[in-house]
Amino acid sequence: ARLGFCVWPVLAMDTLLASSSGEDADMRAGPSTSEAVALISGALDKEEDVAITWKDYELSHSPLAMELPESVYGAAMMVIIRSSQTYRSAVHGMTAFIFAALLLNIIIQLYVIICTTKYICMPAVLKTRRLYESYHLQVYIEGTFSQDAWVDFDHADELCQLPLSQPLFFLSILCIWTATCWVDLLESWRFFSAWFWLPDALEHMTHLEQSEEHLVLTKADRRAKALAIAAVSTPKILIALFLWRLGAQWLLATTHFQAVVCNSMALAFITQLDELIFHVLIPGDIQQMVRAFKIWRPPLVPRGDGDPKAQLRGFIAFRDRRLLNMVFRICVTSAVVIGVPCVYIRGLQKVLPGYKWDVHSVCEERVLRMMGVGMGF
Repeated sequence: ARLGFCVWPVLAMDTLLASSSGEDADMRAGPSTSEAVALISGALDKEEDVAITWKDYELSHSPLAMELPESVYGAAMMVIIRSSQTYRSAVHGMTAFIFAALLLNIIIQLYVIICTTKYICMPAVLKTRRLYESYHLQVYIEGTFSQDAWVDFDHADELCQLPLSQPLFFLSILCIWTATCWVDLLESWRFFSAWFWLPDALEHMTHLEQSEEHLVLTKADRRAKALAIAAVSTPKILIALFLWRLGAQWLLATTHFQAVVCNSMALAFITQLDELIFHVLIPGDIQQMVRAFKIWRPPLVPRGDGDPKAQLRGFIAFRDRRLLNMVFRICVTSAVVIGVPCVYIRGLQKVLPGYKWDVHSVCEERVLRMMGVGMGF
């Protein structure tokens, strides 16, 4: 019994987020590395000795609570939680103010996306198409490439600045842009899942547990979940998807490599508008409230009864599955960040429909010659 009592903190993750003493569950101190290894070694038979450390235990577990993002979306989740706890008009006035800021953020992002598509992206697409068409009309004589016509082609320098003239370089830029949007999508999906899987609250819209520094949302009814998912997570996911498509099309239609890099930075600015509005419009005390709230996440290894050695063996098996799951998620992220740009460039892009991949070879020789002249070779 004494052995089980000692090993217990190493075997399972607490299911309560705040104890009666007010300690924050996800910040509780566990045993040191040497103590944990000693306890584990004592719990296992000698022939079943397993190399496991306290760091392995921490790595195999997700935190018990998620901090709200410091953005207007995080502020909206905070006021959903607060307004469900009281009927005071001051709290609901704050809710109206935050949702007005959220609506303003969504309107600005959509307006910028629409205007960028209409006034910047589409003219760039038309210019790129005309340039590529003129290349085929003037350089290809009866369907055959003419070196003399290429030498006399007036827009050769401009053509060789098209992103598809250097596909590997453009692919790297598009992968970075995809990773930027993927970060937003992952964050939105995590909070979507956190709200969706919260236990149902029976008496109130939400249920909170208080600790010394944080208020942790542990339960929510369907109204609060639906409001958070519909007003916060879903718009953020849709905006990220639309923004990725706009960015990929705009970058592909850019007619200068320097502008490709600058445009990718400008697109990243649009993704940060929610954080900009949060720090500009939201008062400092409300920002502190956002930092004080967390959303509960169920423990991956629930507390159970039984033989400590059997529980430890179960945890080791879970650790192995958890690591395999982490490797799988890394592979999925890599496939999205690299695979989606490759598929888009090869078959989904509409900037140059019917592109024949006939620019890189003629431009490569021209670029090398220009570098030789410019560098004195």
